[in-house]
Amino acid sequence: MDDQLLKDLFALNDAPIDATQRAKAVAAAVAAFDGTQLTKNDVAAQGLSGTERPIDNVTEITRRSAMSVITTRPWYTGVAAAAGLMLAVNLVFFQPRVTTLDLREIPAKQEAVAIDDNKITQNPTENISVEATMSEQLVARPARTESDAVPATKRAPMMRMRQGTAPSIAWEPLSPPPQALANRDEFTTFDDNSVKRVSESPVSTFSVDVDTASYGFVRRLLNRGVLPPANAVRIEELVNYFDYAYPLPVAKKVPFKATVTVLDSPWKAGNKLVHIGIKGYEVTAAEMPRSNLVFLLDVSGSMNAADKLPLIKQSLTLLLNQLRPDDTVAIVVYAGAAGTVLPPTPASEKQTIMNAMQRLSAGGSTAGGAGIKLSYQLAQSAFLKDGVNRVILATDGDFNVGFTNNDELQDFVERQRDSGIFLSILGFGEGNYQDARMQVLAQHGNGVAVYIDTLAEAQKVLVKEATSTLFTIAKDVKIQVEFNPEAVTEYRLIGYETRALKREDFNNDAVDAGDIGAGHTVTAIYEIVPVGSDNALIPVSRYEKNVPKGEGGNEYGFVKIRYKQPQDNTSALIEEAILQGQEVAPLQLREARFSASVVGFSQLLRNGIYLGNWGLDDALTLALANRGEDTYGYRAEFTQLVRKAIAAQDMR
Repeated sequence: MDDQLLKDLFALNDAPIDATQRAKAVAAAVAAFDGTQLTKNDVAAQGLSGTERPIDNVTEITRRSAMSVITTRPWYTGVAAAAGLMLAVNLVFFQPRVTTLDLREIPAKQEAVAIDDNKITQNPTENISVEATMSEQLVARPARTESDAVPATKRAPMMRMRQGTAPSIAWEPLSPPPQALANRDEFTTFDDNSVKRVSESPVSTFSVDVDTASYGFVRRLLNRGVLPPANAVRIEELVNYFDYAYPLPVAKKVPFKATVTVLDSPWKAGNKLVHIGIKGYEVTAAEMPRSNLVFLLDVSGSMNAADKLPLIKQSLTLLLNQLRPDDTVAIVVYAGAAGTVLPPTPASEKQTIMNAMQRLSAGGSTAGGAGIKLSYQLAQSAFLKDGVNRVILATDGDFNVGFTNNDELQDFVERQRDSGIFLSILGFGEGNYQDARMQVLAQHGNGVAVYIDTLAEAQKVLVKEATSTLFTIAKDVKIQVEFNPEAVTEYRLIGYETRALKREDFNNDAVDAGDIGAGHTVTAIYEIVPVGSDNALIPVSRYEKNVPKGEGGNEYGFVKIRYKQPQDNTSALIEEAILQGQEVAPLQLREARFSASVVGFSQLLRNGIYLGNWGLDDALTLALANRGEDTYGYRAEFTQLVRKAIAAQDMR
């Protein structure tokens, strides 16, 4: 059998056939026709070595099985034997090879330059971390840490091939199954706020929260038909995902107006919901100050997924379209180390900025701490005294190189915050999503934390709400509510568990709190038990004395809000009474009821214990009846999420 015959039979290309390959094919063909099976001695007789093709590997066993079928069925014709020959040659020439290679041995994509973990330069094209290009027959082994190692008893043989050498058997740790990654999502553990007796604890104090990351993550899971873990549900972030038609402040000197509405509780007759809404003033694009932005992008191996780094690139491109020509953008990346991809560059050079982003690929470990430090250095180098100075971190939150302790990160971003550089977080992906760390960074960096699971969400956050995302109108915003013991027996704050403050923190301007961006709405809801109701959960103490008559009159309580202007260190105060029997405008009542449907739904996802028999169907009915105007379809999407939660609950 000559080479040309082999090529004609199997449509091989014009590349010369290696002598060793030809010998293997001929030996296999002979075995197919004469009913013999190759042994180690046969291999040696053909001039082959055991290391070039181990006789006991999976491919040889498969070939022998095929030969056995042919040689033990004498009624097969010559056609069947020819088919056996084709199978044997195919196994020899085209056997699949799963190969693990050192990534540094493979040339990177032409448009990207690999990052050196030990040497970062200031050349933008030299600071881009890349994953090796994979061919059809070579599967690159991703970088691993010690925690990823598999015990020797659970390892499986894989073929290791290096250029210029014959394949040999090597033991490599198996990649963890995809479902194992889901267990690495991390959320802060907290208990729901408890019921308070007014006679014992009449004052409630907390920091505002305009983050919406929890809503995005919950939506992602529900869209897959999965109920979220309870700690992934932060009630205030689901409620504050929506814009509400609260009255705007009259003058910009006072950055927002408080709107208080009292309505009946939908889940317990006799109880009331006290609905507190804040609406920040809105600014036009012409009123926006210049922006100095640093994009800090996680390009580590954990970001190698379609909903992570590629979505980051698409999302930030949307934001670029909202910037003014004299705004500046810098790009820092971090993987095994951190590096500057793009120094501060005018937004007018949009193509230069986009080119720098598009060259990025994911690979390596996660030196997030070093990346944060470098980002603040770049932000400081282009600092705008009267402008917006902000680092925007896009990540799944996983830091495993550098300082990884949340307390250390908190201290660092607090010091930078005091210098006038704020930090916002854009979360992406799941399976490795470190929500707890992202919350710490955003809360102490005077920024927001959002979760982007789709390009539509990026459009909402970075286009529609770009001014509120970037431009802070008030910082250290705190709310304190004092309930009147003559009118209220008990109360509980629904949500804001991770934002609780001590009573004395309210008047202490040294205590940090949440920030509000232009046009932001903030909603907080208390459930109260009016005096005379039988719904009280806490019995009167044996030795509790009658509360003396005061001057409360027709008030359920009193709301106080403290805030600072962005450049000030001294707070101002806003006050509003919570009145009994006050007439509520239809629009205001509709908005309060829709927010109540979101609050009730959120409690159900957290397995709330205060709702009695009220369920998801009730939340859906309440939301549909009060959806109102819905220009962008966010409220319609919410009703669909409730339906998906009902379906997921039924499938348990």
